[in-house]
Amino acid sequence: MNAYPNGTRVFFWTSAGEIKYGTVQSTSRLADGTQIVVVALDGGEGHRSLPVSSVSKVN
Repeated sequence: MNAYPNGTRVFFWTSAGEIKYGTVQSTSRLADGTQIVVVALDGGEGHRSLPVSSVSKVN
């Protein structure tokens, strides 16, 4: 089961300590098993590919 299906609202912290919000566009899995989410950032800031462990669902 995919914990972050397309359309899920998520947030994450940047290395600069900023919180970013966006919507999951797709998920994939690397050869080593790491699950990756592609997040379309709010405000037209583009997309970010992140490991699932670094994002949280917006409630």
